[in-house]
Amino acid sequence: MPEIVSCRFEVSGVRTDKDVKKALQALYDIFADHGLGQATFEITAGQHAQLVVKHVDTVRPDPEIIDRALARAGDFRVVSSRLHSPD
Repeated sequence: MPEIVSCRFEVSGVRTDKDVKKALQALYDIFADHGLGQATFEITAGQHAQLVVKHVDTVRPDPEIIDRALARAGDFRVVSSRLHSPD
């Protein structure tokens, strides 16, 4: 049985609630096609926001696809990723 795991992406440019809404909409538009589930942003005092994406362990999220979707929504870029972190 597949296990739910998460991965994290550091994202530049996402700083406000409005940015989060724009970025999440762009991600939701591609998630079903790529086997991805829920996504949340954690905005901290740091330079980059943390994007957490839930998915089954048989799916390997592609940082380039995530980056392209975010770039369409605004001046948002993936700067690093940690794939398949234990949930």
